[in-house]
Amino acid sequence: MIVGFNTDVKFRDEMFHIQTEDKGQDNPLVETLVYHSGEILLSRRIGYAHLLKKSDLRKRIKDIMKTQHDEVITELRGGKFMHLISMETQVIDDVPLDEMVLEYLNNEETHPG
Repeated sequence: MIVGFNTDVKFRDEMFHIQTEDKGQDNPLVETLVYHSGEILLSRRIGYAHLLKKSDLRKRIKDIMKTQHDEVITELRGGKFMHLISMETQVIDDVPLDEMVLEYLNNEETHPG
């Protein structure tokens, strides 16, 4: 098993933690996890069983890890994962959510579409 990468990335006032690790030759995978507020937003895995007999295996695994880690960071900074963040319910104009739902349902009844 090879020591992995850990990077904290701030994007749009949100903090994300990206962790990439080698799962070892018994489970030949490189896994990258993206955390936000303690929750895993994304898991990306790539297998390397086809490389197990290569003489430069450690270097190849390290290269895969670094490439995958950097790609995920680039995608995060590009906004690719923002849709995965849990949205909190927001009160708009100080109207409670149940009143907004009732208003929406009433609108649907009078203006079916």
